[in-house]
Amino acid sequence: MKIVQSLWSKPGHKRMEWNKCGWPDRKYNYYSWTLSALQFRKFYDDVELVTDQAGYELLIDKLKLPYTSVKVELDQLNDYHEDLYALGKVYAYGLQDGPFIHADGDVFIWRPFDASLEQAALVCQCKEDGEDYNRWYAGVFMEIAQAFSTYPQVLDRTVSRNNRLIAANAGIIGGREMGFFREFVREAFAFIDKNLDSLHKINIDLFNSIFEQLLFHAMSEDAGLTINYLHPDFVRFGNDIIDFTGVPDRTGFIHTIGAHKKSWFTLDALEFRLKKDYPDYYRNIHHLIKTHQV
Repeated sequence: MKIVQSLWSKPGHKRMEWNKCGWPDRKYNYYSWTLSALQFRKFYDDVELVTDQAGYELLIDKLKLPYTSVKVELDQLNDYHEDLYALGKVYAYGLQDGPFIHADGDVFIWRPFDASLEQAALVCQCKEDGEDYNRWYAGVFMEIAQAFSTYPQVLDRTVSRNNRLIAANAGIIGGREMGFFREFVREAFAFIDKNLDSLHKINIDLFNSIFEQLLFHAMSEDAGLTINYLHPDFVRFGNDIIDFTGVPDRTGFIHTIGAHKKSWFTLDALEFRLKKDYPDYYRNIHHLIKTHQV
């Protein structure tokens, strides 16, 4: 199985914190990317980075992360709105020509994925379903449906089929159905390209979950394809998904999603793991910061 990670730097430049990526200090972003890449390389022989020139200079030239291959492709997206942060990931899916699992740069593993997951047609982290998710997706989708001149009709079909909106969390996403991924990428870009003049009418940040996670689940249903979930019974993001205390015996997968990046327990645990397991990389990060290279 090929592991893919991607970094499109333009969204972070707009926020004046592309080197933070949601972390309270840039050093934690560097810790995160470093620990994530090294842990995937520990268990997989094929780990690819898809990025732009700025991302290459950071992750490869400076942090010296040991990806087995690198594609510098994402500068081609720079005419798109900077708030479309998931677009770099979607583009990276479209570059794949064989089975893959894409993982975010704040995902860490301490064991390889199960064979059943690696052999699945489609893979995601977990299903986003339940009352709170349904209410949230419905509110975001209604704003888009009213503002845009067109949207994929598969979204109407999924509402008719389920009487609600269900999404698939893309902390990890991938599979073996490459024809499906090619169609999904085309549909996601068409969704955006046909409505470029209306983006100012919506909350673009929230739109990312619609053209990636909601559309992915809806299209998988339409295609009759089952999504295998890493956490099939997961309902809400709680502390179990960032349980560094269980590493490596009890916990094999961590995703420091959203507000968890602001938790001092998470920050301290992340730094401890990197410093303990990869001290040379840890020292390199602090040298780069001290010498104002990052």
